[in-house]
Amino acid sequence: MEVRVLAPGDEDLLIRAVAMIEEGALTPERAAAHLADDTMVNVAAIEAGEVTGFVYGHVLRRFEAVSFFIYSVDVVEARRRRGVARAMLERLKALMPERGWDEMFVFTNRGNEAAMRLYASAGGLSPPPDDVVMFDFD
Repeated sequence: MEVRVLAPGDEDLLIRAVAMIEEGALTPERAAAHLADDTMVNVAAIEAGEVTGFVYGHVLRRFEAVSFFIYSVDVVEARRRRGVARAMLERLKALMPERGWDEMFVFTNRGNEAAMRLYASAGGLSPPPDDVVMFDFD
């Protein structure tokens, strides 16, 4: 399995990864724009030429720190629980000093047991329970 941080020139891989997670069609132009944006990071797991996993997120530059927010972690069903997601998270962790990220974080629901196990197994620490409230502005 190859775990690749996508870069300009990987438009086809990004298009296939986005199709895998069913977030709508991505045009080559939009794929190129995403890959040129240094605030967006895309990591794909590739096996036998097929995208089997995809993680993407956003670099958040704040006054006191630079954080990486993992927005989505997905693996095709046939490859789940075989280390694909963990390998992609490890690749992102290795990027932290290289990219100057002070922290990396992800949100999930406590009821998402698979995600809770994954993030804990990858070394993620869950802070004490808190009531996080999301407000959506249309």
